[in-house]
Amino acid sequence: MTIKHINCDQMKESITKCILEQLPDWFGIPEAVEEYSSDSSGKPFFCAFDGDKPVGFLYLKETGRHTVELAVMGVLREYHRQGIGRKLFEEAAEKPGRWDILSCR
Repeated sequence: MTIKHINCDQMKESITKCILEQLPDWFGIPEAVEEYSSDSSGKPFFCAFDGDKPVGFLYLKETGRHTVELAVMGVLREYHRQGIGRKLFEEAAEKPGRWDILSCR
């Protein structure tokens, strides 16, 4: 399992849509999936890969000059309970940016 920081907005949108569409219990409203997908552009975005297959992602949303929040996270059901969400969050917290991630609320 590798975690990568994704810069390409097209990849962000594609990964977001692909994963969220496979999680209908949590993301069952097609309009919401489209909104999450398009909203990923320009955001700090991290993706977990099993080989070449994207299996989880998260992106952050800037809420202030020095603050961010977790905007959305998704991990494919068959990869749940393997610590992927935690690894994604840890990678995002370590990524240098205009803000420091000091705590999770």
